[in-house]
Amino acid sequence: MVEEELGDDPLVDPVYDAEDRNWVRYRPFWGGLARLVLLALVVLLAAGWVRGRIYDWVDDQITPGGLPGDAVELSIPAGASVNEIAGELQSAGVISNATVFRYWLRCDGELTISGFLGCDSVVAVAAGDYILYENMDFESVRTVFDAGPLPEVFELVRIPEGLRWSEMAPRLIEENPAFEFEDLQAAYVSLVPEAAYLPEDAPLRSLEGMLFPATYDINADDVTDEQGFLLRLSDEFDRRFARLLDDPGLHPDIVELELSPYEVITVASLIEEEAQVPEDRAKISRVVYNRLVEGMRLDIDATACYAAGKSCADLTLADLRSQSPWNTRAVPGLPPTPISAPGEASLIAALQPAEGDWLFYVRTDEGGVRGAHHFHRTLAEHEQQVEICRGLGYC
Repeated sequence: MVEEELGDDPLVDPVYDAEDRNWVRYRPFWGGLARLVLLALVVLLAAGWVRGRIYDWVDDQITPGGLPGDAVELSIPAGASVNEIAGELQSAGVISNATVFRYWLRCDGELTISGFLGCDSVVAVAAGDYILYENMDFESVRTVFDAGPLPEVFELVRIPEGLRWSEMAPRLIEENPAFEFEDLQAAYVSLVPEAAYLPEDAPLRSLEGMLFPATYDINADDVTDEQGFLLRLSDEFDRRFARLLDDPGLHPDIVELELSPYEVITVASLIEEEAQVPEDRAKISRVVYNRLVEGMRLDIDATACYAAGKSCADLTLADLRSQSPWNTRAVPGLPPTPISAPGEASLIAALQPAEGDWLFYVRTDEGGVRGAHHFHRTLAEHEQQVEICRGLGYC
């Protein structure tokens, strides 16, 4: 028997009762530490995943997918800030995020999550006019700005749709008298090997139909550079047609016909010559493909004009009967080359024809629209519509 003295701590029996619900078990030290370590690992993994997603998103802004779009003319005023320039680029569709572009410039192209707040590179963009493109990557935009603004434009050269090369060359000299015909012709021939869509086995090595019709500027330094100017026309065509092959792409009927991109360009040139109102382009395209499927001659007068090397106003009966491979009045299938320079609307129509079973069309000013055609399936209806055309003085 041990007696407790006043003020001493009470004695505790070292043996506990397992059924005593008042007993509290103390957790070991290592159990809590393991939970802390596990929690830290989860936090680190989550942070790494979020960091990776952020970097992926930022990379998509810096280097967007897809091809560049249409040209954009951007004028930078004197004293414009980086914030203002980035905002203008986003508004014009050149870049998709002005904030990321602004920090990317300030970080000299080395944007990081941890360091962007400390970036302080001085960025200056010279005032003036620049040509950029929709959906550009940041590095390409900076390259354009580093090169400086465009030189003062000497003059504009306007090239309408539907011109043959034999018509385009005189037009270029008319627009820019500093060009020489012999030099234009030499440049034309020299650029043929660079045509992206001209097949190696093409019966005629020519850029016909593959010089894009548009309005171009020529500065004082390039006013006598025929080679450089034609290269711009060729590159512009290649760039635009590549984009159209991706979107809207080839109609399944074209794939089934096994037509090459070059043959689609030829169809576009026929559409350019035949259509007089925008609504008819895709329908004319459909008639061309329907006739190819049926094995019918295309019977397009414009090809006879091209084969004869003359205006359609001067076409003769002998021209219509000519056995030239370009004359679809006498020879089945597509002509061996395009017959004119198609614009973007005709290229789109050639890639995506309208739905319909038409085999014929004739100008009747359909629906009261001057220049509009009537589209139909049967020869009997065609003969009726031709009478209407004759009554209007078109046939």
